Amino acid sequence: MTDISIQKQPATLTGLEECESFGEPVGALPLQTNAGFFECELAKGQLYTGTWVCEPGTLELDLELTEFCYLLEGHWRFTSEVGVVSEVRAGDSWVFPKGWKGTAEVIEKVRKVYAMMVPDEAA
Repeated sequence: MTDISIQKQPATLTGLEECESFGEPVGALPLQTNAGFFECELAKGQLYTGTWVCEPGTLELDLELTEFCYLLEGHWRFTSEVGVVSEVRAGDSWVFPKGWKGTAEVIEKVRKVYAMMVPDEAA
């Protein structure tokens, strides 16, 4: 039998490690840190979960994955390639659908918990 995976207190978790950028920076690369705690193989890809933190800055996104997010702190503005603007703040959750393109502007440092479903062709 497999045990459950737990990441205690992601809102105050320390010791996150610097990670690859979630997107292409527009201007200076904002510091991004991550603490993953679970990954597994799916029928057609991989599942990754964890906590991610990003300092203010702007990233261009062209997503080859689907990601569920819950924002623990901060303020983030997304502008899709067709001009739809969405803003999320602490307490909000959303899904980045596979194929979403646009900019993600971190207005106030963000901390999110996530579950990314990465298809085989993007892994």
